[in-house]
Amino acid sequence: MQVQVVEDATGTWLVVRGPVDYAEAQALVKAGRVLLREGLSGPLRLDLAGVTFLDSSALGALLQLREQAEGLGRQLELHNPSALVLKSLRATSLDRLFSLHTTPGA
Repeated sequence: MQVQVVEDATGTWLVVRGPVDYAEAQALVKAGRVLLREGLSGPLRLDLAGVTFLDSSALGALLQLREQAEGLGRQLELHNPSALVLKSLRATSLDRLFSLHTTPGA
């Protein structure tokens, strides 16, 4: 898994690529915590277009980040989830808990 912090005019993003399993899920949580603790305003945005695999620990990591963001009065947004991510979120009904954003052609 690769996690990259990208800043643009819309804010700060965590861009996630590759497989996300137990070990990588913990790294994802750590990266998200750093951005949340830096006091950046607005939502924590994750671009998940490049995620090629995720397991239950990865879903748990997303839930942890959501809880931490909400504890700070912020929101976690999932952007451009890959088909695999979207299928997993829907299969577990987690799509109802997250703010999902898709961009056509992304």
